[in-house]
Amino acid sequence: MTTPTVPANPVKAAAVKAPAKKVPAKPRAAAKKRGAKAGPTLPENHTPSEAAAHALAVEFIDLTPSINRIMNSALGEEGRMHAITLFRNSLGVPGDENRTPANAIAAGEKFENGK
Repeated sequence: MTTPTVPANPVKAAAVKAPAKKVPAKPRAAAKKRGAKAGPTLPENHTPSEAAAHALAVEFIDLTPSINRIMNSALGEEGRMHAITLFRNSLGVPGDENRTPANAIAAGEKFENGK
């Protein structure tokens, strides 16, 4: 009876394996923009104030909480439009009081009541 021969060094035995077949590389996926997320969508039946708020939110995404505060206030359409316009115009003016959403909302209330 013959006994199977065992290599003296098992590591060398593993290195003697038949070479693996080369598998063709998969094509690379197209590079995607990082951080490019789909922005909020504007409903088809939007009001003018919603359109202004949407444009502002797309341009300045970090202002979304302030914009939402104005848009979710108890103002009517004309008051919201006035408030969001005042808020938008205050962005480039240092020290403008309408940069604070509460002040813009108060101005929108005065505008509605003063009509």
